[in-house]
Amino acid sequence: MNKPQKIVTISLLILAIVGITYSFNKIQIEYYFKKKSSIFWSVNAEINIEDFKGDIDWNSKSTEWWYHELYLRSTNLKDAEVIALFNKKQSWIKDTTDFKEVMRVQKLKFNLYESYARKCNREMNKIKHRDDKFYSDLEKILQKNFKELLITEDSIHNSGLSRDETIKYWDEKIQKRLNKNK
Repeated sequence: MNKPQKIVTISLLILAIVGITYSFNKIQIEYYFKKKSSIFWSVNAEINIEDFKGDIDWNSKSTEWWYHELYLRSTNLKDAEVIALFNKKQSWIKDTTDFKEVMRVQKLKFNLYESYARKCNREMNKIKHRDDKFYSDLEKILQKNFKELLITEDSIHNSGLSRDETIKYWDEKIQKRLNKNK
């Protein structure tokens, strides 16, 4: 190998190392900020009035807005995982007088998101170690399950039941989903 070829080879190697390091650190930095502005689901996760830090939409008829999401954390295909979270910066509450009751429904929805995060992870675990699969295959799983989650979430809001009946009916279903997708 002559000198120009060595220089090009070394330069490409350095560029590859910088690119990989940047990509890995970018994911870690994104995760760090996501964690600062969110509450990740856990059995004991509690959300308080102070956690609703979003700008209130005073034109909305709603008295509260909870922003839950499914977050795909990944530095590569093999370590990908979906995490259910509550985003503080996009959630708001106008009236806190009925906060305990509001939080019962919020917990139900948080559990719903966690059940779908587990379902996504279970499906992704079947493919993420296969050499013939790509990151786009994980995204397809997430998109398919997210569409299903939104339909379920809409069913919760439009059940025609009282708040107590809705919680009782859906909590049982969601707990079964959580246990199924452990």
